[in-house]
Amino acid sequence: MTTEMKYFLSAEGEILAFEADGSQDHAIPENVVSLSEADALSKANPSTPPSLETLRSAAQAQLPAWESAERAAGIDHAGHQWLTTSAALQDIRDALLAGLVPDGVWIDAERHKVPMTLDTLRALWAACVSRGATIYQRRLEMEAEIESMEREQLEQFFPSW
Repeated sequence: MTTEMKYFLSAEGEILAFEADGSQDHAIPENVVSLSEADALSKANPSTPPSLETLRSAAQAQLPAWESAERAAGIDHAGHQWLTTSAALQDIRDALLAGLVPDGVWIDAERHKVPMTLDTLRALWAACVSRGATIYQRRLEMEAEIESMEREQLEQFFPSW
């Protein structure tokens, strides 16, 4: 019986494998990029060097996961860390659309009650939007950088700031 695995690439270029059933998810380090089984096997057992186009495609394929992780990583604003998951952003949108902050408080990422007015919630929303735009701009920059990279750079590429 074969065990289903999920594979990741660390910032150091190490290939990591974990049970696909989620039983080892607690051991998955932060700042890793998800790999398909084929990509993991190819990196672990290179036979012939991949083409530049294959390397470019592999580098480009890392960008969506990087962007998602950055968007969900939270934001520092007004002395607090705030969640920026899809659900957290939807909560902010809902409150702004309703024009109210329930009980005049908002819960930060550390689950502290923080006094909040509609104006300060708008400022938090603006910071989240600005952060999202910065993340997307960096992704576009990396896409352009990848197109002009040489083999060695592509082989070592890991999305970052």
